[in-house]
Amino acid sequence: MRFKKIKCALYYSLFLLAFTLIAAELLLRIYNPFPSSVVGDKIVLTRNYTRIFEHDGIPELDKRALYKKNNLGFRGAEAPADFHDWLTIIAIGGSTTECTAINEGKTWEDHLGDTLNQSMSKVWMNNAGFDGHSTFGHLVLLRDYIQYLKPKVCLFLMGVNDVNRSDPTADLNFTKSQTSWIIPLAKYSKLANLVLNLYRNHLTKEQGMPHAFSKPGSEQLYLPDSTIQKSLLASKTFLGDYGKRLHEIVRLCRSNSIEPIFITQPCMTGFGIDSLTGFDFANCKITNKLNGKLHWDRLELYNDVTRSVGAETGTLVIDLAHKLPKSSAYFYDNLHYNNAGCTKVAEIIACDLLPYLQQKFVKYKKQ
Repeated sequence: MRFKKIKCALYYSLFLLAFTLIAAELLLRIYNPFPSSVVGDKIVLTRNYTRIFEHDGIPELDKRALYKKNNLGFRGAEAPADFHDWLTIIAIGGSTTECTAINEGKTWEDHLGDTLNQSMSKVWMNNAGFDGHSTFGHLVLLRDYIQYLKPKVCLFLMGVNDVNRSDPTADLNFTKSQTSWIIPLAKYSKLANLVLNLYRNHLTKEQGMPHAFSKPGSEQLYLPDSTIQKSLLASKTFLGDYGKRLHEIVRLCRSNSIEPIFITQPCMTGFGIDSLTGFDFANCKITNKLNGKLHWDRLELYNDVTRSVGAETGTLVIDLAHKLPKSSAYFYDNLHYNNAGCTKVAEIIACDLLPYLQQKFVKYKKQ
């Protein structure tokens, strides 16, 4: 009798689990409150999408921010009918490229496009940034979409989302990677894809890269130099494969007559004292194991690879990491730019980009 009760309880539990999973799958197919640009290992562009973000109590951001995707699935103006007659530029990167919290017309790409149009004719600028995307995602985007669109220039702001990535780096053709059972399952199951992306978001948070909507400052975390050096040594094992992916980005762009331009990744913390708040950028706590100095030193390892690959391949590198001042005047958290920061980022990028474009694409230069 007791065994029969246990057996019945087990069957009931299995039935309840199966029912819950099937119900969750069906509900997510009807309405998914967690839309994602990644399905398994494929990028899915959400086209003609509009959303309003509320930012109460964040003075550096608009209280209501309009976020729109055009017919291509990017932020910015619709593609002109005579696309190939324009100086077409697409910015590719993670959340610091996408600028989800920034209102339409105020992203750094918007400001950059406006600046370029003052000195160049027929400039079309779009924002193909996707929150959390690394060079793995950039390669997928290039292979699946950008190489067929064939813009004249792609700007790549990258580095931070590649830190200590443990993806299958031996296989640069990321779209064909089958190393994890959940990746092929996620292509067909909304629930499996949600679980996979929540896990990816967890890994991002562990690296100290979430949207915090608050600046580090009051809490201090002092790390001995030995701890910092040990962490940096562990990060260096990932640099070789990061460099290979950058070389592949350059090769893929140029084989499709697209000019790649690299931009190094800045962050607010690392060293110095914030002139507005007085907090210590080096010893401010970011996570329980990460302070400002370690975060910056680790990020600079990847920025150095970006600079090096740029030099090796003759690719223009705009060193935003060194040129953007470390100040809470420009960031709403450690990584993401506020309204003033987007204006400053565009100003810095334009200083290097404009003369390069005027020399490379002479016919678009205004007289």
